[in-house]
Amino acid sequence: MTTGLTNSHIVIKPFTWEDWSALWAIRLAQLAEHGILLDPTAIPEHPQSGIDDEHEWDFHHIKQVYLRGAGHFWLAWYTEQPVGYVGGQDVGGAIELRRMYVKASYRRLGVGTKLVEALISHSHTQGVQAIELWTAENGPGRRLYQALGFRETEGPGAEFKDITTRTRYTPGADEIRMRLDVQGL
Repeated sequence: MTTGLTNSHIVIKPFTWEDWSALWAIRLAQLAEHGILLDPTAIPEHPQSGIDDEHEWDFHHIKQVYLRGAGHFWLAWYTEQPVGYVGGQDVGGAIELRRMYVKASYRRLGVGTKLVEALISHSHTQGVQAIELWTAENGPGRRLYQALGFRETEGPGAEFKDITTRTRYTPGADEIRMRLDVQGL
C-alpha cells in the first residue's frame, strides 16, 4: 500500500466538518491497533455533545477544544485516504498538543513530521509562545518531537499549570513532558 510513497504524496489539511467521517476512520484504525474493534457504521454522523467518554470527549467537543483561539486540528491525507491527525488546544497564549496519530503503515515516512510542523507553523503565525505535550518516555513520539526541537521538562510550564484539569488527561507513569518555545524559532 505504501510502496513508492514519498513525503510529497502526503497532504496536510486543516480539519473541516466535511472531514468528520475521515477523522473517525483514522480514530477507528488507532483503536484497532490497541485491540479495540468498533463497527465502522457506529461512527456518529456529527459530534455528540452528551458523550462524556474521557477518550473521545475532545472529538465530540472539537469546536470548543481545537477550533478556537490559536488551536487547530489537521488531517494527513495520502491520495484520498486519511492517514493521520494532530490537534492542538489553545490554553491561553500556549498550545497543548493533545492528539497525534499516524496509521501504522504510514509511519516513518514523514507524515508525523509534516503534521507537527503544521501545528508549529500555525502556532508561530498566531503568536503562540510555547507548545507542550505528554509522550511516552521511550516511545517513537519522543524521537519525533526531539527532532523538531522539543525538549524534556520537569513538568508543565507556567502556562500549563492546570493542564490536566483543562484537558481531562492524566499522564501515565511512563510519560514525560516536552516543550517547544515557538517564538524562539
